[in-house]
Amino acid sequence: MLRRVCLLLLLTMVWRALPAQDTLLYWPKVELGMNITQTLAGFFNAGSQGLPTDPYLFSVKFPGVRNAIRTGFNLRLRNREEATTTGQRLINDLNVNLRAGLEWRKTLNKRFSFFYGIDAIMRYQKEEVDFNTGGGTIELGTNSTGFGGGPILGLMFHLTPKILLSTESSIYALASSGSEKDQVDPSIPPTEQKIRQFELLPSIPNSLYVFFRF
Repeated sequence: MLRRVCLLLLLTMVWRALPAQDTLLYWPKVELGMNITQTLAGFFNAGSQGLPTDPYLFSVKFPGVRNAIRTGFNLRLRNREEATTTGQRLINDLNVNLRAGLEWRKTLNKRFSFFYGIDAIMRYQKEEVDFNTGGGTIELGTNSTGFGGGPILGLMFHLTPKILLSTESSIYALASSGSEKDQVDPSIPPTEQKIRQFELLPSIPNSLYVFFRF
């Protein structure tokens, strides 16, 4: 229900802006964007389980003459309690995703343009699980921080001079390090080990952003 209300408000804003100007000769100072992929999937009952999750829910761009400074971010918190037949489980998650980069833009025609560029990215993940049983508490968890980056390529459709739709693909490389906590017996202190990993994160244009230009 909330997704449908958000989408209806968004469509109302687009409809009100359509007759405002009939030319794309508008120079914005900032572009504020939001990922609406999951909202559209829920509104049209298409389901979102099969869609890859884009970690950047919000995007802010500062356009220049032929390029733009681009940023993206997202923050996700989760606190959940689960009751099982053997005890109670408490789960705490924190995920932070940031990106910053530069994109260059090329106009194709009155409505379409494409862009390419490069991003630097940062990811922080923390997960803690406490499993309370009759014999005590078992503690599990991971904590990692990663840095990386890579090239991007995207396409923009100009609905009006002040509203546009955008999608993009990227190939990010990410190196991360952190620690992992494990415990088998509540009477024995948990063990902690260092972890390091390298990931290659290619993505196809599966996310749709709506940008408002100011």
